[in-house]
Amino acid sequence: MLLGQRSRAFWRLLMAVIACGWAMAALVAPSLQAEVVRPPAVNAKAAVVYDATARTWLYDKRGDQPMYPASTTKLMTAILLVQHLRPDDPVYISEAASRQPRVRLGLRPGTELRAEDALLALLMKSANDVAYGIAETIGGSQEGFARMMNVEARLIGCTNTRFVTPNGLHADAHATSAKDIALITAKAITYPRIVRAMQTPQATIAGKAVRNGNRLLYSPPAAIGEFIGGKTGFTSRAMYCLATAVKRPSDGHVLISVVFGAPRKSLMYRETIRLLTWANRLSPSAPR
Repeated sequence: MLLGQRSRAFWRLLMAVIACGWAMAALVAPSLQAEVVRPPAVNAKAAVVYDATARTWLYDKRGDQPMYPASTTKLMTAILLVQHLRPDDPVYISEAASRQPRVRLGLRPGTELRAEDALLALLMKSANDVAYGIAETIGGSQEGFARMMNVEARLIGCTNTRFVTPNGLHADAHATSAKDIALITAKAITYPRIVRAMQTPQATIAGKAVRNGNRLLYSPPAAIGEFIGGKTGFTSRAMYCLATAVKRPSDGHVLISVVFGAPRKSLMYRETIRLLTWANRLSPSAPR
C-alpha cells in the first residue's frame, strides 16, 4: 500500500515537472523565434550591413568585391574637405571643373565657393563640378587629390579601394568594395559638418536652389532606425548605389548599409530598407 502511494506521488511529481517544462518552453520559444531573423534576399550586385559600434559585419554579399562606386566616392571627398578646409575657406572652380558632366551645379570658371557651400553641393546635389573643384583646391590636381584619397582609405582600413576621380565618374581603374564604402561612411559620419550637410533638405548655393537627392532623408521608415545620413550614386556602369547610416533604437548602435549595383533606383531604396529593417530586429547576440 505504501509502495503504491509512493509510486503515484512520484508520477504526479514527474507530470508536474513536465507540465512546468512545457509552460516554460511556451514562454521562451517566442523570444527565441524573435531573435532568429532570416536575412533578406538582395538583388543588388553587392550589399553589406556593418555595425560600426561593435565593428562587426551583420550581412555580407560580395562585400569584398571591387566594383564601381559611382558618387558614393564623394564620401571620401567630403572627408578630405572637412580635414583640410575651414567652413569659410574658398573652393575654386577651374575651367576643367566647370566642364565636368552632369550632375553639376553649373558654375562658371573662376567662381569661388565657401567650403561649407561646396560640402552642401557635394552631398546634397552630388555636383561633379564642385567635387572636381574641391580636388584641385586641396590636392592641386585630380591626380594629387586621388593620391590623398587613397592614403586616407588605407588609414581607414580599406583593402579593396583605388580612387582615381573625386566624383566617381567612370574610370576603369576607379573601384572600391561595399565593405570599404561602409568603413568610409563610418568615418564620414564622425564629422558633424558632414552629417549636417547630409541632413540638409534644401539650400541656396551660389544663387542656385539645391534640394537633397536622398529620398530617405524626407520620410525614413521607422523600422530602419534613426536616419543619420548617406550618399547616393549612379553611373551606367556602376548602376544604382547607396550608403546609409542609421542608429538602432534598441541599443544605440550605428548601423551602416551599402548597396552596390542595383538595377533600378526604387530597388536600391527598397533593398536598403529591407536590410536595415532586418538589422534593427537583431539583438547584439542574435544569430546571423
